[in-house]
Amino acid sequence: MKIFNSLTKSLFLFSLLFTFGFNLKAQSADEGKTLFTANCTACHAINDKIVGPALKDVHKRREEAWLVKWIKNSQAMVKAGDPVAVQLYKENNESVMTSFENLSDVQVKSIIAYIKAESEAPAAAATAAVPGDNTKTKMNNESNESLVSSINWLLLIISILLITVISYVFSILNRIGKIQGKEVINWTSVNGFLLLAFLVIGLIATFWEFAVHSKLTVFADGPASVHGKEYDNMFMITLIITGVVFVITQILLFWYGFKYKNDGKRKALYYPDNHKIELLWTVVPAIVLTILVIRGLFVWNDMMYSKEENPRNVELFAYQFGWDARIAGADNKLGAYNFREVGKANALGVDPKDEKAKDDIIVKELHLEVNKPYHFSFRSKDVIHSAYFPHFRAQMNVVPGLPTQFSFTPSVTTAEMRTKTGKPNFDYALLCNKICGSAHYRMKMVIIVDTKADYEKWLKSQKTLAQSTPVVSENTVALK
Repeated sequence: MKIFNSLTKSLFLFSLLFTFGFNLKAQSADEGKTLFTANCTACHAINDKIVGPALKDVHKRREEAWLVKWIKNSQAMVKAGDPVAVQLYKENNESVMTSFENLSDVQVKSIIAYIKAESEAPAAAATAAVPGDNTKTKMNNESNESLVSSINWLLLIISILLITVISYVFSILNRIGKIQGKEVINWTSVNGFLLLAFLVIGLIATFWEFAVHSKLTVFADGPASVHGKEYDNMFMITLIITGVVFVITQILLFWYGFKYKNDGKRKALYYPDNHKIELLWTVVPAIVLTILVIRGLFVWNDMMYSKEENPRNVELFAYQFGWDARIAGADNKLGAYNFREVGKANALGVDPKDEKAKDDIIVKELHLEVNKPYHFSFRSKDVIHSAYFPHFRAQMNVVPGLPTQFSFTPSVTTAEMRTKTGKPNFDYALLCNKICGSAHYRMKMVIIVDTKADYEKWLKSQKTLAQSTPVVSENTVALK
């Protein structure tokens, strides 16, 4: 009986340890997915080469300890003469991989665990599947692809035959017209009716486009910043004015083309000028545009030069193909930086010896406090980028060697926007609005707008620059 009890307890303990280990591994992979999305997707994918090589099965090619060092500071390994690191550096055209020294060893191992899980997932699925089902599915897929291909070829052949037949019919009608000495088809009338048809179809398509696809734009979600309401209001006024002018001019253009089509009986009237009409269509648009531009300047100045007292200072650092954010610490002052130190001590080239920099916080996912004014400064490491906050109705070019800035106050939390839009996975995003290279479309940063309590809780969980950055070289020159 004692032996049975001992075996039962041992089995229970083994099951508990196995379950705990499995859950720990799953949690590690889940955390790794979040970190991979925030830090790595700008340059890497699991199965495809983007900027950097595909990462599938990288855990089989390199030891975990080596991968941790490489991810945290690849250039340090290259400079130390690690043969594998030097080879990889040369194979990738000596492109400098971003250092992630702000990530702990545990976080980097989570990323590796996620890559391992993603690399092994397809193989596991293939092993679990029944061979007969695979064969049947493959045959069905091939059959469907063959059917689609056959239909496409058939449609192409029918289209060519139809065009050929129509061209022959017109050719015959033209010959009949020449024989009879008059046109069989009055092409002027045909073109007039085609213009009218194009007008009707075009206007219907335009209004349909606005009615259907406007729901898919960020304007449907509503603004998430204080100035956003005025921005949207200004946009709608401009859209209504230009829309009315567009509809009127298009109706006149195509209607006159239809009504005054050449019937061989009417002679065109030579009308050289009319000073009153020219003055009217010059002065009225000039007044309207002047009002719109002046109002736009007021809105722009409110964004650029915030009237709010003591806004929080945040710096956004752009590079191919990602963003880093630096939040000012308790002193609300960003520390000095030196572009020559970028990638040596930290990814942003911030001088940790500067007293103002010691409490700065560098993050890959930016959190903002709702109803708190923010002043954003921008720097670029390589090429011109464009910081685009679609839901906050803000955008600013990010130019190498030329710091830029603007301000806004977030007014809707992420949780509120998720409820409002009915999208439980909704996140605000910082995008690049310049075509800055091959992975431009992947260049984004997740932005979370928190309540005051949630923001302070998140802020306390972050490491300052002094806590996460090693000592830098003695010849660092601080530039403001």
